[in-house]
Amino acid sequence: MAASRTSKVFALSLGHALTTLVALVSGMVLARVLSKADLATYRQTMLAYDVVLPLLSLGLASGIYYFLPTEKNRRRGVVLEGLLLMAGMGLLYALFIAAGGNHLLAKRFSNPAIVAPLAYLVPLPLLLLPAKLLSPVLVVQNQVTRLTAFNILTSLALAVGVIAACLTWQTPDSMILVRVGVGVGVGLASIWMIWTAVPRDDWRPQWGHMKTMVAYSLPLAGAAALGTLHIQLDKLIVSSLCSPEEFAVYSNGAIEIPLIGILTGSIAAVIQPDLRRMVAEGNLAGALDLFRQSALKSAALLFPVMMFLLVSAEPFILTLFSSRYSGSVAPFRLYLLILPVRVVQFGALMMVLGLNRVMLYRAFAGLLANLVLSIVLVQKMGYLGAVISTVICLYAVNCTLNLGAICNAVDCRWWQVLPFAGLSRLALVAALAALPAWALRAAPLPALAPVWRLLLDGTCYAAALLALVRLFHVETYLREGRILKDRFLAKIRMAR
Repeated sequence: MAASRTSKVFALSLGHALTTLVALVSGMVLARVLSKADLATYRQTMLAYDVVLPLLSLGLASGIYYFLPTEKNRRRGVVLEGLLLMAGMGLLYALFIAAGGNHLLAKRFSNPAIVAPLAYLVPLPLLLLPAKLLSPVLVVQNQVTRLTAFNILTSLALAVGVIAACLTWQTPDSMILVRVGVGVGVGLASIWMIWTAVPRDDWRPQWGHMKTMVAYSLPLAGAAALGTLHIQLDKLIVSSLCSPEEFAVYSNGAIEIPLIGILTGSIAAVIQPDLRRMVAEGNLAGALDLFRQSALKSAALLFPVMMFLLVSAEPFILTLFSSRYSGSVAPFRLYLLILPVRVVQFGALMMVLGLNRVMLYRAFAGLLANLVLSIVLVQKMGYLGAVISTVICLYAVNCTLNLGAICNAVDCRWWQVLPFAGLSRLALVAALAALPAWALRAAPLPALAPVWRLLLDGTCYAAALLALVRLFHVETYLREGRILKDRFLAKIRMAR
């Protein structure tokens, strides 16, 4: 990727990384202060909310990446259309809860304690759905630094508020109410930033263009909603078929490592406007090459993290959530196996290729397969069956359909969509670097606290990875190292 794109990715990734770190610290506090039943109530409330939200978004956040980069005369009008549509969908959530939707969800989750917290969340979609346009608007308008600073500040405010409520009142309701208060402020600030980020051109909404936006974005909304359900399906099934205490243990382990969303999401956000312009100009080869480069960029970081955590999953989970959640180690290890298929966001390329309906069909096929297989495996194996089903379906259904659709659209072979040779080399080096940390398990070392075991494993892994990169001259790492070195030296020269 070009240097400017790399800078944007770094800025967005930094913001997301700090945001994720703050959320991780919050999770650590909650796991130690709350009972398993109260933690389950909080998590189930947010799970229900997070599953409903994509259903209401109409895919307009992704649609902004399509419409805004090529709009010349009425960018403010396009943004206002998106805001109005999102606010209207937020109103539907309020009506859903008023009609008894919270009781329906509580019954489905077998936890009546989430009825009131779900009602407290009613104001959030009215503001936070329009606020979802902030990221695409600021990225398209080249205001990534502003977006990063805002994300960091709002995440800190949310985490401080939730942790304070947890320590003071130690109830799920109090933490939900704090989330609502902070969310209202964040939503209002986001809408103001969206409006001031675009030029003061024609602001008047056009009904015809709003219908065009919805027609383009609706398949994306369906695909996003089904994709969210696919990723969250294991938790929904475990929540429905197991006790709240079992769900609390499972939910702490059944998590993707934060770097997946941080890195691939940042890269997708940065390259999508460029992919859109390339496809509009007929430069399909250039778009595919940029997509392949993004895969190597993210895999260079994600593969080592995956291999390290496969070896050190136990001290990692115990450090985060304490020995009360030792049962979370197994689902965490299984969730790590999702990572290779997530080194890129296929949707970033598929959207600009106009494959919206294909994305919808793919998401439906993946969800249906996962639903059937999850129910069968959970009944036979317990809650681990849910994550095993998720891993199998992501590879066998979603990934296969993604590769096939892109091949047809750009007229290439399936092995040309991703740089499989380069990805394999990165995976092999990352796996070999984990051997010393794995060998430590058999060494006659004194018993160490989980945090010290984690630090020891991390030191061994980092040293082994550095040695292997130099030994095998892994160009991806060496090139990125040179870029970081040059930037560091340039900053030093500027400081002088």
